[in-house]
Amino acid sequence: MYKTCTITDYREMGVDYFVLTICEADLAQNAVAGQFFNLGYTNGDVPRLKKPISIYDVDGDRISFMIKKLGKGTEALSKLRAGDEMKVLGPLGNGFPLLVDRNVLLISGGVGYPPMVHLKKELKKCTITHLHGGRTETDIFPCDIAYTEDGSKGETGLVTKDLEKIINEKNINVIYTCGPDPMMHAIGKIAKAMKVECHLSLEEYMACGIGACYGCAVRIKADNEDGFVNKRVCKDGPVFEINELWVAENE
Repeated sequence: MYKTCTITDYREMGVDYFVLTICEADLAQNAVAGQFFNLGYTNGDVPRLKKPISIYDVDGDRISFMIKKLGKGTEALSKLRAGDEMKVLGPLGNGFPLLVDRNVLLISGGVGYPPMVHLKKELKKCTITHLHGGRTETDIFPCDIAYTEDGSKGETGLVTKDLEKIINEKNINVIYTCGPDPMMHAIGKIAKAMKVECHLSLEEYMACGIGACYGCAVRIKADNEDGFVNKRVCKDGPVFEINELWVAENE
């Protein structure tokens, strides 16, 4: 659904991150953890393309988006305040499967944090451990175990550093993850080797958000002559199961 919404709340989260909230009952009731919205602008002086932003939280009629300032588009969004209008298209894509009664490991890196927060609220009767990693302490938010590349907060190193140990100690049987591709490829290899179910939310630039432009196509395993097909992250994903992904060149 495409509509113009009024921002009800703006708040900063650290140095480069901020949260925008809208109150739209019809959108909120259809939003699923792992989906995203394309957020745009009513001001003609800012970039025209909408930005794909994961859902951070749904609370009743309220939908929140946690955003990092990375370029002109997100910088423009960061200047919006309560009472300003914003164009939204969504909810888009397919969300995470909501499994029940599992030992769950959530793994996020950088801007992959928001969908894990939303997912954590939606999982039922699960024992959940959340690992989050970033380059420095300004990229770290509430989680169970934090990792920073520069050692400024939490454990020093990549978020995958202790993954095999944590899987064994906590008897993990399903992993959900979102973050940079190298991080998710590393997680995928470990998950497959240890035979742990793994669902990944891919990060691609999704210009249209509805599968029309094919700008976010990725290779997915298939039983055909080529061994793969192209699927659109925005329409067919962004969530995929690890065994679907064409990652042979990275293994």
